[in-house]
Parts: sequence; C-alpha cells; structure tokens
Amino acid sequence: MKDIQQIIIHVLQNDVSEEEMAFFSEWFHSSSENKDLFFQLKDIYDHRKGGLMPDSEEMKASWNRLMNKLENNPQHIFQSTTTKNKRVKLNRWQAVAAIFAGLLIIGASLFYGRMKQNSVWVEVRTTSSDQVQLVQLPDGSTVQLNVSSFLKYPKRFTGKKRQVYLDGEAIFDVKNDGRSFEVQSDKQQIVVLGTQFNVMDYSVDAFAATTLIKGKIELKTFDASHTVKNRMVLTPKQQVLLDKNTGYVTLRDVNPDDILSWTTGTYSFEDVPLEQITGRLEKMYDVTVVIPDEKSRKEKYTGKFSSSQTIEEIIQIINFKGQFEYRFRNDTIILQRR
Repeated sequence: MKDIQQIIIHVLQNDVSEEEMAFFSEWFHSSSENKDLFFQLKDIYDHRKGGLMPDSEEMKASWNRLMNKLENNPQHIFQSTTTKNKRVKLNRWQAVAAIFAGLLIIGASLFYGRMKQNSVWVEVRTTSSDQVQLVQLPDGSTVQLNVSSFLKYPKRFTGKKRQVYLDGEAIFDVKNDGRSFEVQSDKQQIVVLGTQFNVMDYSVDAFAATTLIKGKIELKTFDASHTVKNRMVLTPKQQVLLDKNTGYVTLRDVNPDDILSWTTGTYSFEDVPLEQITGRLEKMYDVTVVIPDEKSRKEKYTGKFSSSQTIEEIIQIINFKGQFEYRFRNDTIILQRR
C-alpha cells in the first residue's frame, strides 16, 4: 500500500512503476484540483532541483503544505492489485503518454510545454560597488536594480503570467501585454498588469517596503508557512512597510521622488527606523552596523545622504545630536547609546 505522495515523488524523479503510473494518471485526471496540485509541486521540485530559485524556508514550507493537502485527499491511497510491480525509467514521451493517456498528442504537448516552461533563466547580480543597473525583460518591461541585489527571470515569458524573483531593491516599469506580472520576493508577492513600482525586500533584512509610483498593484504578504497573511491593493504614492518578524504591515502615503532617489545616487528618507537606514548603508558600503539598543534601532529619522559621501560622514550626520558613541572595527560599525 502506498499513498499518492510517494507516487508523485516517483513521477517527479522519473522512477515510477507501471502500476503507479496508471494510478497516478487516474488520480491526475479525476479533478482540476489534482492537476493544479501536481503542477504546484512540480514547479517547486524543478526550482529546487535546478537551482532556479533560492531554496528558502518558504519554499520548503510550501512543499510541506501541499504534501499535507495531498495526505487529506480521500483518493490518496494506492493499493497494489497484483504482485507485479516492476519499476521502470520512463523517458519523457513515455511518461507524457502515460499521464495523458486518452488525450494523445494534444495533452502530451500541453504537459511537455509545461515541463519546459521557464527552463532557461537569466540571473543578474549587483554588488555594493556596482552602479544602478538597467535590465530589459523579454516583454519590454524594464528593471532598475539597486546595489547588492539579485534578479532572476526567464529568458522568455510563456504561459498566462510573467514571473520574476527579486532579492534586494528594484524599480519595475511593467508593460501591459494582457498577462499578469508577478514579482516574488522574500515574504511578498506583487501582481500587476502594467505599472511602475519600487520593491525593497532583501532576504537578510527584517523589513520590506513596496511603493506604487503609478498604476495599480495587488500586494500579498506571507507568514513562515507561506500562507497569505495580508492582501491589499495600492494606489499611486502609497507605500506598504512590512515587519517580516511579526507580519505587521503599515500603509502610508509617501513622496515618490524620495523613494526613487537612489537611482541618482541619493537616499532620501522620512520617518524611517534607524535599522532600515543602516541596512541600506550596509549594502551601499559593504559594512556591518551593530546597534545593541533595540529602542535606538526603532527610532525614526528624516534626512538624505549621497553615495558620494563616505560612511564616516554619514554616521556623523546620523549622530548629529551626539546620542551615540560610535567606533569602527575593520568593516564593522558599532553605535552604542550614550
């Protein structure tokens, strides 16, 4: 006796018995929910196996959540009806034919297309010493990528939606071609048709910020199990701040010029926690900033600085009231409250 979880893993590994494949085919065709479930699992499996996306805790949690959903499926038990259980290595077209028996060429083409979809990815990385990098996506949309950031997108967009992955900060100017455009980051997903927006979501940071410049976007945030925690629609000049530790979100109005200032080498901020400011400095100057006092980390500041300034000059500006005793140790800066 086996369950559909084991059989699906065998199918994904291309190491499945004839009986298992027959059972899988029956299960697969029994409902549209089963088909969606399998394709979601296959997407995660392909990403993790091929290294297409970072193997994050969220991705592992998504896999476990889908597997648990399978376990609660009343059709999940497979009982062998014969002593024959020969394991076979199916080639791609044998597997397609078995899964889509009855649909023949049409069904096989659909599945094969899904398997090949997004098989070639482009990766763009910037370091702390890089300039802002302009990236043109296959659909004509553009991305301005900030320092210390990572962008991953398919060489060609296929299917009904366009998907990219971001770890860092970028401005997206999305062309409307009738398909949705999705940006997946550490704890967020942004869905748009055609618009301009700024996303700052570094996986190493405890916060994220999404700002709409023009158009309209839907923003979803996720908890540790990758369950949707918040869902909202933004209008121009609105920003959502996400505390990734608590899941708490704040919606506020902002000046888009301040948000986009980093593209010209200036960082403008208004009522921003110190830990968010120092997080930016860490990526710009390749340093580590330590603030032992939690209250100091949460204090909000307003101001701006230029990338042409030294890190020492910026720390002095932050410490204009003399509230900190600061010291430099190689690439580490310690801000100790007086």
